[in-house]
Amino acid sequence: MKPPFYILVLVVFLFSCNNDDNAPQNTAPTINGTWSLVNVYGGFAGVDDDFENGTITWHFNQDNLELTVSNTNTTDVIYDGFPSGTYDYQILTTTGEDANVVVNSFSYDITVLTQTQLVLDEGVAADGFLLTFSR
Repeated sequence: MKPPFYILVLVVFLFSCNNDDNAPQNTAPTINGTWSLVNVYGGFAGVDDDFENGTITWHFNQDNLELTVSNTNTTDVIYDGFPSGTYDYQILTTTGEDANVVVNSFSYDITVLTQTQLVLDEGVAADGFLLTFSR
């Protein structure tokens, strides 16, 4: 009676193992999700404004290409992005890894995109803004 038991244990053990550890993991960063605007830098006036995490959030929904902005900033600043609302957006890629996000006809170069940081650049040399987001 012991050999069938050992065979059963061996079969269960073999079928319970899988090879998911070697499966390729998709760890490429994505713009999808919620980002908090933490800094606005640049502009003709030399802006360098920091914001508390969660004061201004941008939620990118890649399923329907909608950006939902929640802007509860009450401090007087020159620029803090879009007012609260829902906007259409699209991602445009050119050669290589260059990518732009276009929101309501405003184009931003995606200069940094990691799992925890997103930096958008208006691309205007003298008076454009650099927006830094974090998760």
